[in-house]
Order: sequence, then structure tokens, then C-alpha cells
Amino acid sequence: MENFNFDEAFRNMMESNKLKTVVVQAHINPDGDAAGSVMGLSHYLRVKYPEYQVLPYLSDKLDKGPKRRVLADPCFDPFVLPVVETPYAAIVCDTATRARIAGEELYEAAVCTMVLDHHASNEGYGTINNRKISESCSENIYYMMDQTFLKKAVEADPVWNPAEYIYLGMVHDTNGFDRADPGTMEAAAALMKLGVSHKACMKTLKTDTFEDMLKRMEILKNVVRVMDGKVAYSFVDRQEKQEKNIEYADIHAISGILRDCEDIELGFTMYEEAPDLWRCSFRSDGKWINVNEMMLPLGGGGHAGASGLRKKTDQPKQLLEDILNRVCEMKNMEL
Repeated sequence: MENFNFDEAFRNMMESNKLKTVVVQAHINPDGDAAGSVMGLSHYLRVKYPEYQVLPYLSDKLDKGPKRRVLADPCFDPFVLPVVETPYAAIVCDTATRARIAGEELYEAAVCTMVLDHHASNEGYGTINNRKISESCSENIYYMMDQTFLKKAVEADPVWNPAEYIYLGMVHDTNGFDRADPGTMEAAAALMKLGVSHKACMKTLKTDTFEDMLKRMEILKNVVRVMDGKVAYSFVDRQEKQEKNIEYADIHAISGILRDCEDIELGFTMYEEAPDLWRCSFRSDGKWINVNEMMLPLGGGGHAGASGLRKKTDQPKQLLEDILNRVCEMKNMEL
């Protein structure tokens, strides 16, 4: 949606429907960008529009670093699913498909909805759907905000304000600005000029303990490489998960670690999150192979360089074969 004016759209949505409450949501298993988007936007709305009740909601599956920050926030308690007894609007951030909304029942019961997203795979749901493909949803939200007001919000509270959360979201979705474009860096520089602490935000990204590293080392020992070594993957089923006490947080970073190796073009993981429920993560540079395009026929998606798939199946080996065959098809290569 070109020339999207968030404040105008928000006011129109609330006033035309005579609403006094707005719920702000993100996707299941939220990451730093989801938290930064939801909490940054919630703080912006809370201060700029005091006539409205703002209720952010995040799943408690949030990554460890951002979760510490959110738990300390004195303004909101977003890990409790809100019970809203009057008509309300819902704003969903950083969520490509309706099926991935955390607290979907909140979305379904809303009088009207707004979606703010940055995924190429966004399916266009919601009363208002504003999708701009970028490095992070937080970056999109930064550029939607009234910059004069944002400065005032930071001056009013240097710690708990929209800018700190927006920067946190950008840091996480770009892996500390490894995948930043000019728009990202311009936003980051402007936020730092407002007083955002880069060091504090980076601390939420770097939370690994020595034990975490040892567990990842064990996971990496069992990585399989195919297609002349260009594709590498880790497969962790329920038995291995239980025997080695491997949690999703342990395997979450593996696809990116593999992708960052000079001699690997595509890294991915398959993890049995619950009985017969597989959670897969794919990372590439977006050029050797577009993992969003790769995943669409299998029911997943995301970005050119980062995508995911969550699939219920009792035949994970067939799913693995389907994934590898899809890579071979796109690259015209053999295993």
C-alpha cells in the first residue's frame, strides 16, 4: 500500500467504528522483531492516543533476550492473553498469514483489523493490510511513526519508549545489522540520535551461555551436507530431542550458522516441536536460492533469505525428501 499514513488510518479505524480499545498482536513463537514491533507500536499508541486502551499480546515463547526486556516493562503485561469485553480493533504485526497469529481468537473477535508486515509471503488478510518488503517489520513501523512525536516520547521517558523497542526489533531481524540495507541504517542512525542505546539492544541479541554453545556443538556434529556440500541440514526428532534435552532455542540459530559458512549456500533445520509437529527454518543469502519461493509449494514462506515451515506430519523423512527435491528442482542439481 503506497503512501500509507498510519496515524490517519488508525484514527479512521477507531473513530468510524466508535472503538476505545485496540489489541496489538504478532506471530506464534515470536522473535525480537515481533516483540519490537508490538511493544514499540503499543508504546507509541499509549502515549499519543491516551483516549484509547492499548493491549499488547505476545506469546511467552518469545526469544530469551527480548523477553527479559519485555518482562521488565512497567507499562504493559503482554504475556497474559487479554479479555476484552467491549468492541475493539486488532493490529497484527510481523505476521504473514492469519494461521500464524498468536491469540488468533482475539483477531477473529475484533470489529476491524489492521496488518503491518514486511514478508513477501503475506497473504493479504485483514480489513487494512499494509505490507512493505523490508529487512524488519520494526523498520517499517519506524517509518510510519510521526517523527516529531517519537522524539517527544523519548524525551518524556528515555527508557520505556517506542524508539528503544523499534531499534531492538531491527537489531534482531538483521542479526545485529548483518543484513541491513540503506533504509535500515538510516533508521538506526536516527534512533541512536534520539538516545537509543545500541549496546543495550545488542545485549538482548547475545544471550548464549557456555552450555548453550556446547549443546549447539553437539547438534552441529550431526549436520548432513548434500549437493556438493552446498546444502546443510540438521534433523532432530522427538527421541533425540528428549535424549539430548534439545529445545527449540538450541536449534533455532543453527540454520543461520550454517548459512554463514563460506562453503554452504543453504542451511536448514527440522525439529519435532511436538508429536508429529515439525518446525523447520531455512536460511540462505537470498541469491543462490530464494527460500521464500522454495517453501511456498510446501506451505511455508517468509523472505528471500529467511523462511520457515511448520507442518503436522507422521512422515518427516518424506518431508525432508520433499524439501531436498524442491532445492534440486530450483537449482537443477542432484543430491
